[in-house]
Amino acid sequence: MTKQARSEQTRRLLLEAAAVLLWRDGYSDTSLIDIAHAAGITKGGLYFHFSSKDQICDEVQEAAVAVLREHVDRGPTSSPRALQRLADLGHALMRWLDTDPRVGASFRLAREMGGKDARFVSFAVAWAAQVRQCVADARADGELGADVPLDLATLQAVVTCVGLESVFSTGVIRPDLGLQGALAGLWRLNARALVDRFGTGD
Repeated sequence: MTKQARSEQTRRLLLEAAAVLLWRDGYSDTSLIDIAHAAGITKGGLYFHFSSKDQICDEVQEAAVAVLREHVDRGPTSSPRALQRLADLGHALMRWLDTDPRVGASFRLAREMGGKDARFVSFAVAWAAQVRQCVADARADGELGADVPLDLATLQAVVTCVGLESVFSTGVIRPDLGLQGALAGLWRLNARALVDRFGTGD
């Protein structure tokens, strides 16, 4: 293995370890020493790649945004309809929150640190922008009436997902159906309300 390859592998191990720890323990309870130990890297090795915990958090966020972009770039899989793409986006988020430490860490950082520093909400902002695009496309394509309030419809979809993640991850409510099953039920209720209020009758 070349020196460059070893360096890239070390950086990847550190980011993977950081994502897991930040997802599990949160920002305050995750230290650089914890990350280095979990990655099997010396403290000096960590500081060669990252000068601070915030820098690591930034790169974890970037990695989560890359997951989102890959999903969006693949395009619609089951339906070209914008509301279906919105539902697929929500289900993808729930799946990532169950299985992908990068996304899980990014959402936890947003919940815990977003009010202190906007840098911690970069993934959440990117995801909300995709939600807004789906809602705008649905209105433009006639799936929703032209009078649908774009900001409120976006807020409803975002709050549904963010609220579900929050109550689930904090243990306030743990639906028997799990994140994806609970979201499917909430999506049906939301879609029915939107169509009843703003639908075109198609």
